[in-house]
Amino acid sequence: MGKRYLIVKIAAIGDVIMAIPMVQRIREVDPDADITWLCGKSVYPILKAFPIDHLICIDEKKLLAGSKVQKVQAVFSAWRQIAFRHYDVVALGHASRRYRLLTLLTKSDTFHAFSHIMGGIWPVPGRHHTDEYVRLVCPDIKEITPPAQFPTVELPQSILGVFAKDKKIVILAPGGAKNVLADDDVRRWPVESYAALARQLIADGMQVIVTGAPSDQWVSEYFADMDVVDLVGKTNLLQLIGVFQHADVVVTHDSGPLHLTGMTTTPLIALFGPTNPWEKVPQRKNVMILWQRELYNCCPCYDGKYYAKCKQNRCLKTISESHVYKIILQII
Repeated sequence: MGKRYLIVKIAAIGDVIMAIPMVQRIREVDPDADITWLCGKSVYPILKAFPIDHLICIDEKKLLAGSKVQKVQAVFSAWRQIAFRHYDVVALGHASRRYRLLTLLTKSDTFHAFSHIMGGIWPVPGRHHTDEYVRLVCPDIKEITPPAQFPTVELPQSILGVFAKDKKIVILAPGGAKNVLADDDVRRWPVESYAALARQLIADGMQVIVTGAPSDQWVSEYFADMDVVDLVGKTNLLQLIGVFQHADVVVTHDSGPLHLTGMTTTPLIALFGPTNPWEKVPQRKNVMILWQRELYNCCPCYDGKYYAKCKQNRCLKTISESHVYKIILQII
């Protein structure tokens, strides 16, 4: 019997995806390990695809943004399943101390957690977060950790039918960059730039597909007068991965769709501004990063918890659609 591991990583989608390689690394060093993962509802469908023995799901909306009663209920929901149980290793992939309440009654031989405390900051600035997650369970890891690879998703005919058979397919994901606690619009390349790029691609005979969650439906109006396939709010999380698997290239910024694409082999153009791409971008082939760090001494401006209060957002706004368009032509 191998060691018993408890991973606590609730949300958000991109962060959870960067944490999944913990499971793969545990399986490499301890094939008989018993792995429990405490997660939120939004990421449960993704985690089901990986070799996790026990998936415990709680409502992250109640935990993080609910009433006091709902927050207590969410904590008790976790306690009912992990309190007073013994684990050899507990890995808490959150820096905020509020999450430590979830494991308050859990027994462990080894406890590792992210931290924002000065002198013990983790993830270490400049290090890729996937490698930092893996260090929670395998502290001696030194080599680069590739992103988790998601199995091929079988799409329903209603979605398969939208793909053009005689055109190159470019997917744009202009939304995202939000979670239960925050809407980090400073991470987004302007939707107007996505729309201008779409016009160029369509004029050059390519098929453009716009994707997003139901909460991203505000982007659709920017493409309403174009010959695009609008899948915003029309796919679930797994289907969205399947859509990315069928593309010739995906264009997006630092967001959940970036990490979902990272689990495929599809070429990815990643647009960065206030965050450091070397901490977040999928560590695999066919990822092109656009980051104008050399032009702005104010970026990155994210300290692991907060972004600078910036209304200009020039570090992303000055990435031209023509530049992105040229890179797309080089890829496809």
